[in-house]
Amino acid sequence: MDVRTLQKDGFVVVKYPATLREEVRAAMTSWAAFCQLPMDTKKTLSGGDRIRDFGYMLRADTGPNSESKEQFHVSRNQIEHLRHIALGIKKTSALIFIEAADRMLLGTSKIIQNFAAGVSQVYNLPGFEADVMSSVDRWTFRYLHYFGGETLAFPHADRGGFTLHLYEDLEGGDYLGFDGVWRAWPVTSTQTIIFPSMGLQLRSENRLKALWHRVRSTGESAKRGRFSMVAFIDFKQPYRYNDAKKRMQDFPPGFNYQISKEEFESLFVPR
Repeated sequence: MDVRTLQKDGFVVVKYPATLREEVRAAMTSWAAFCQLPMDTKKTLSGGDRIRDFGYMLRADTGPNSESKEQFHVSRNQIEHLRHIALGIKKTSALIFIEAADRMLLGTSKIIQNFAAGVSQVYNLPGFEADVMSSVDRWTFRYLHYFGGETLAFPHADRGGFTLHLYEDLEGGDYLGFDGVWRAWPVTSTQTIIFPSMGLQLRSENRLKALWHRVRSTGESAKRGRFSMVAFIDFKQPYRYNDAKKRMQDFPPGFNYQISKEEFESLFVPR
């Protein structure tokens, strides 16, 4: 894993271990089955709202940048709670999904630790690896089901620490290069990518840029939808992106690629 590519390409290409890939495939198969359950059943495994940020969530926004999708957030600090609820549901696919999600969580740890160790060493970020690994219970694995349509995910950068891309059943994922050109990201069955989010740009003092990306609709995904999964990796940090006052939608894609360290820091507030 060559983390030096972060400053040139905006992401790191990671070899995808076959065992982990199979665990992810199993989890996604169970997620697709879970999505077929009645809405009332799916909402039983919900944190209640987007603020609590775990379990099942339905996104049916309106407006120019609306996205139509359902998603599920799993983290280690909520897995037992979700398992307890799933045990009480008279649908085996709910429990199968939670069990598959639990098995998959630990399989990513080595990749994430290797990335954190490399970033800590190459970019001189003392304590970064320890901060990432001590936050393992709060890593969030997002299962996605886009319902289809002309646009699936509008251009955005993630707000947390960094993102590990884990699965997509159809093409359509693009990243915005530092030259302003959109390109398909290099994700296959044997390799995947990790890219910085806003938190890592702050932690690296603006040296590593939060990568803008989008999901284009293809002819097939427009008709039948699209399934994917990512892991949002956060770490101990005294500041958070001020989404209430500095909405990502109000900035042009790639705005953070060129601004100064001081301008970027102004986007954050104490936790």
